[in-house]
Amino acid sequence: MASSGAIPLVLGGDHTVALPDARGTARAHAPGRTSMIHFDAHADTGNISFGHLYGHGQPMRRLIESGAIRGDRFLQIGLRGYWPDPETLSWMAEQNMRSYEMTEIVARGLETCLTEAFGIALDECDRIFLSVDIDVCDPGHAPGTGTPEPGGLTARELLDAVRRICYELPVAGMEVVEVAPPYDHADVTAFLGNRVILEALSAMARRRKDDEGGPRWDPRQPLLDGR
Repeated sequence: MASSGAIPLVLGGDHTVALPDARGTARAHAPGRTSMIHFDAHADTGNISFGHLYGHGQPMRRLIESGAIRGDRFLQIGLRGYWPDPETLSWMAEQNMRSYEMTEIVARGLETCLTEAFGIALDECDRIFLSVDIDVCDPGHAPGTGTPEPGGLTARELLDAVRRICYELPVAGMEVVEVAPPYDHADVTAFLGNRVILEALSAMARRRKDDEGGPRWDPRQPLLDGR
């Protein structure tokens, strides 16, 4: 799909799918020149879990090891909780990964952190793969997920961030994962996952339109001003 020029948008499933999703997209364009922006409560950089190398807690380590995406162009946003362990954190540091924990996001502001992340992601890279684990949001906004963590982003913050990424950056592929309907309440999480996708698609469409000329989109712009 990526080789055809289309932008794959994959709906998970758990986060195990990130390995083939991002690796395939990077290989279709420029291995080693595709960066990753990863929204998640968890780093997903474990090594061996229950005797296995592959699972929803390990795809980012396997992805970096594959060489498809460089560790120093791997941006994680929204991490929190009491994992990873020291050994896993040391491995992440060795790869020069950049992880924005919720404490840093609260202290510095999400917009500031995103702007900094964009600069890193575009340094020596041509394309972006966007991975959204719905548990990056606080369980009050996304209860239907397998491993909820209190203290995450609001739904509004995630939607604004995804829209900005897909409007400002050359996104080559995207996934939305870890929506778990059996745990959902009143379809709150499913509605959010759906809106993440719509924000991404509309931002990509507006980026293409604006690249063809005319006034750039401005979020402060009134809906009915004819533009």
